[in-house]
Amino acid sequence: MIRIEEIKQIDEKCIALLDTSSIAFMQQLQADGIELDSVLKDYGLILVPKWVLTEVEDSASRLEFVQTLIDIGYPIYCVEEESYSALTEYEEGNLYQIVLASTALLGRVRAYLRRFVECTDPLDMESYSKWIKKLYDEWPIPGAVLSNGREKKKNAGEISITILTEVLSWYYPETEVLTVYSQDRDTYEFQRKAEMILKDIFTSRIPVPVSYKSNDAILCQLFREGTIDADDITKHRKDECRITYSKERVDHSIVLVTQVVDNDSFIKLIQDSSAHIVF
Repeated sequence: MIRIEEIKQIDEKCIALLDTSSIAFMQQLQADGIELDSVLKDYGLILVPKWVLTEVEDSASRLEFVQTLIDIGYPIYCVEEESYSALTEYEEGNLYQIVLASTALLGRVRAYLRRFVECTDPLDMESYSKWIKKLYDEWPIPGAVLSNGREKKKNAGEISITILTEVLSWYYPETEVLTVYSQDRDTYEFQRKAEMILKDIFTSRIPVPVSYKSNDAILCQLFREGTIDADDITKHRKDECRITYSKERVDHSIVLVTQVVDNDSFIKLIQDSSAHIVF
């Protein structure tokens, strides 16, 4: 069993959130002897939502990797979804809006919330801790049963990370760095959509900008630092991945590009210091 502490209060300014895909990827890098300290060293707090931790626990080796990071001294903590209310100063009406916005691209989950959670008068709603647990227990998107007997709850981890990201973005304005580690484009799209919706709701607030470190962003950083070479990229990167990056043009304007890039093109791209991986 992993020895990971739960956190109830956020008081750090440089925060990262980890999802299962990034944990698995960094585990592979470490197994090949690739040093990860430069990737994780800048954070005062590294968070893993409970729903994500449930997915991590499906793999003993993945769980051991996270425990190793904790033992080394990385500030990795778990956050129970039921604790999100405390992180928003118990403004549960606003928290419902964050959850609703975070599920905007998942019709079944949004319909569940509208039918079983939302009330005409917000004061009549059940407490957040009760309905969020019920949502997870009755997750409305069918999933396969894993070999360990657990029913996979499709997109539950991505939604949990999105909700926590938005809570931190809107309620912790002193945060200087808020970065999500994920290779799942759904996480990226869920969060972008949620932020757009919430800007029309929380009109008196300014959200902390959210950055991402996908697997390609990690490889780019390690390559530019000289920690890995082109062969390592070929080994650890699936050829022809879709990426989003910015690039400075000859007139010093910046263009944002999303396209499928094979490994040769990716290596060439990250050798250009004017290019930056967004996702």
